[in-house]
Amino acid sequence: MYRIIQIFSFLLIFCAISNSIWGQKTKEIVIVHSDIVKVNEILRPGIQILIGKVVLKHDSAVMFCDSAYYNSKEKSFTAFGKIHVQSPTEDLKDTVELWGDSLNYSGVEKLARVRSNVILKKDSMTLYTDNLDYNISEDIGKYINGGRTINGEDTLISRQGYYYANEDELFFKEKVKIFNPKYTMYSDTLKHNTKKKISYILGPTNIVSTDTASNFIYCENGWYNHTKDVAQFNKNAILVNGKQTLKGDSLYYDRKKRVGRAFNNVTAIDSTQNALLRGDVGEYHELTGKSLMTKRALFIQIQKGDSLFLHADTLLSMKDTLMTKTDTTAFTIIKGYHKVKLFKSDFQAMCDSLIYTTLDSTIELHNEPVMWSGKNQITANFVKMYTKNDELSQVFMNTDAMIVSQSDTIHFDQIKGKDMVAFFKDNKLSKIDVKEEGAVIYFGREKEKLVGVNKLTCKDMAIYFTKNEVDTIWFYTNPEGTLYPPNYLTADELKFENFQWNDKHRPKTKNDVFVWINEQKKKESKIERKEVGKKNPGKTNEKSPQKGNPNKEKVKGNQKTNNTKQNSSRDN
Repeated sequence: MYRIIQIFSFLLIFCAISNSIWGQKTKEIVIVHSDIVKVNEILRPGIQILIGKVVLKHDSAVMFCDSAYYNSKEKSFTAFGKIHVQSPTEDLKDTVELWGDSLNYSGVEKLARVRSNVILKKDSMTLYTDNLDYNISEDIGKYINGGRTINGEDTLISRQGYYYANEDELFFKEKVKIFNPKYTMYSDTLKHNTKKKISYILGPTNIVSTDTASNFIYCENGWYNHTKDVAQFNKNAILVNGKQTLKGDSLYYDRKKRVGRAFNNVTAIDSTQNALLRGDVGEYHELTGKSLMTKRALFIQIQKGDSLFLHADTLLSMKDTLMTKTDTTAFTIIKGYHKVKLFKSDFQAMCDSLIYTTLDSTIELHNEPVMWSGKNQITANFVKMYTKNDELSQVFMNTDAMIVSQSDTIHFDQIKGKDMVAFFKDNKLSKIDVKEEGAVIYFGREKEKLVGVNKLTCKDMAIYFTKNEVDTIWFYTNPEGTLYPPNYLTADELKFENFQWNDKHRPKTKNDVFVWINEQKKKESKIERKEVGKKNPGKTNEKSPQKGNPNKEKVKGNQKTNNTKQNSSRDN
């Protein structure tokens, strides 16, 4: 009984397998029409010769030709003349059409091998090649000896190509080119969606503009929307427009607006000005030549052995031209906004906003500017610096101008006035002209020993420096001054109103331009200094000098004062 059950089970399984195989059996190729059907068992045994308006059908595909040799046993045929194949896609919503001079078709593989003058068409896409293998079952076409595809305005050429009809995608390999009226794209590997008209870059790719944009783009990954003319380029992305270059980890480009946006490790290079912008987010406008950089934004003016480094929350670079009767000069304007810091070996600066013009090499510092050169700190409501031959030449200080230098650990030499002009020679301060409301606090020394404190006021002054040290001071119009003995004045009396010493904010290296102490810490520091000043006023037991006190000397009239480490007295 058990043996009978085994045999019966085996028969059931065998029948099931047989039915499955029978269900998957290759469908017959149907001869829909032929003007003439011949059979020559001697010359072509098992072959039907079809002549005249031949129509063959296999599954859902219909094939037309002038003549064919049909092998019903192998379910294959070879067709000649005016080949036309119609194959519906998987969803039956579209139809792929094929034309060629000859066709070899295998019904078992459902593979159509079309040769010579091959055309494949679907919707707005047309593919031209001489050798195409098309799998009707999977709706996949393939060529290996060169092909050309037209999709809208774009002509796509490659040595190898695969067409996926159900996904409306072309996959190109080797010597890929896309020709468009506005640009030419050269690539090693590329995927293209024929309906969306989007190319997906999968290898090293160059895009060269052929219209008025005149730019060049390189990347190794990304996509290009040919309808909207927008693109996203990734991996080593570079946009070159004339002598302007924008590069970053990724680059978004709008060809219609001609605007490029780069992200992460961004660099914008201007070879005409030997300058570059760096940051994490950058934007470049080709039509205006404007560049914008944010997030660790850094401008570098490349100079021989001593470049200028400028950081701000936002940096804006703009192109401009100066036209004269005989010449036109192109130049760049750099604008920095918020938390601006600047470093160069011979001077440094900080402020809230800045304007740098390459035309006359001027730098304007706005909103609480501070500048340093050598031992000197310069402050005013507005500061304008002039450079010449890559060196600082003059500095204009407008309104509440003050220059401070550290005399020792607790004392500071100070010069103030309504306006000042500082002159530099060989990167060193050589002269200062004080315009109105002039005043000086200077600590006289002999062999490093403090011997007195000069406090002087007058309308105008001229201060001359030697090796960044005060050498001679000329006082003009009603000068008045006093030489006080050491430790005679209080700590507050040894400093002008609005005195500040910002050395901790000074960038000592190019990397320090990114360091900014926040406003809260500044306020806390000011409060702390006031509290310390109340507890330790630095006052001696001596009374403050009264008018006519023999411990002080007065200066009247236009005077010249020599102030050196060896001689701190006045020469009348």
